[in-house]
Amino acid sequence: MTSKLSIYFASIAILVAALLFIFSQSVLYWLEDELNRRTLQQSAETAIVQFKHQASSPVIITNSTKAYNRIEDLPQKYHALTQYPLGFLDEIHDAGFEDLFFYHTEYTHDGKRYPLLLIMDAEHVELSSTEWRNINLVSIIVMLVLFVLFGYAITKLARRLITPVTQLSQQLKSTDPKTHFSVPDDAATEFTELASSLNYYRSENELLIRQEQAFAKYASHELRTPLTIIQGATKLLELDGDAKFHCRQRERIAKAATDMNQTIEALLSLVKHEQSEDANYRVFEQTEIEQIIEYLQPLADSKSITVKLVVNAEPKIQPSRPVMRMLLSNLLSNAINASDPSLITVEIDNSEIRVLDQGSKVSEQNKQEGHGLGLLIVDALCQRYNWKFSLVSRESNGSIASLNFNSHQ
Repeated sequence: MTSKLSIYFASIAILVAALLFIFSQSVLYWLEDELNRRTLQQSAETAIVQFKHQASSPVIITNSTKAYNRIEDLPQKYHALTQYPLGFLDEIHDAGFEDLFFYHTEYTHDGKRYPLLLIMDAEHVELSSTEWRNINLVSIIVMLVLFVLFGYAITKLARRLITPVTQLSQQLKSTDPKTHFSVPDDAATEFTELASSLNYYRSENELLIRQEQAFAKYASHELRTPLTIIQGATKLLELDGDAKFHCRQRERIAKAATDMNQTIEALLSLVKHEQSEDANYRVFEQTEIEQIIEYLQPLADSKSITVKLVVNAEPKIQPSRPVMRMLLSNLLSNAINASDPSLITVEIDNSEIRVLDQGSKVSEQNKQEGHGLGLLIVDALCQRYNWKFSLVSRESNGSIASLNFNSHQ
């Protein structure tokens, strides 16, 4: 690209230089002739004064200028000049004699009119061919020097403009995921901002990839766990045992199948393309909340953790039972796993659901990593239903996970 820009600007420079050279030469030729015409016209005044003082024709005004007041006094080779009209003032070429400037006018003396013919030898008043060649040579040399200087400046400018683009292009082609987009320090501000934007979007893209991988890992775990229970209970049913043993295995299979069905239904809600604005809202009853807590009670008992439920209101919500079960199960399991023997409080009102634990505080790294694979599912489900999910540290110890939504009465 640098070469193309250099060729482009060089072509423009050559064209402009040629036009300026032609224009300057034309102006110089015109100025030279115009100066000689004005000089010859002013010499007419001097000639008239001398003729009025009885000077004989021709009057020599300068070494190159002569004035005649009688046509018969003209040399034989200049008789052709009499054909030019009165008032003619210009340079004459190729008339059977050397180039000259001729001025044809008249003057009045003692009531009589007399012709006045002034002849100026052009060879003595115009620049010679050698002088013109020297002027043209100097002009060309100056133009070439300027062309080289401007060409160098344009090349440096083009490289300064193109180098950041080339550098960013090479960095984009790099397969190293740790590649950091950068541009030279002297690059334009726009390129610096572009590099910063590319670094930002690459980090966001990498974060999304990590989250998607974590999401797939979580979904696989949630589906494999009940499947493993079903497979294990099925093998146990093949063994001999009493009716109570077989009944317990069937209950395990039924519960695992139900868990798997609810997990699948909740996950499928994330990939539905349409969500009805007029969908029915339902009351999130306390009994439903207690069932979710009861489901996780064994995990809490294993860590000597007490789960306290505070229901200030039963809000109207849109998510189905499987979705709410997945939301609260993930929040509670995350709080239980992050806590030592302590108290976990679940608070519910018309606009928010909060889970308060006394475990470790939330770090920035945990926020970026999702603070548990289950919270990625929570965040995705909240986005699906236009809820707001937040996870913040408490002032003393522990964290607060909250689901904010609008109350629909």
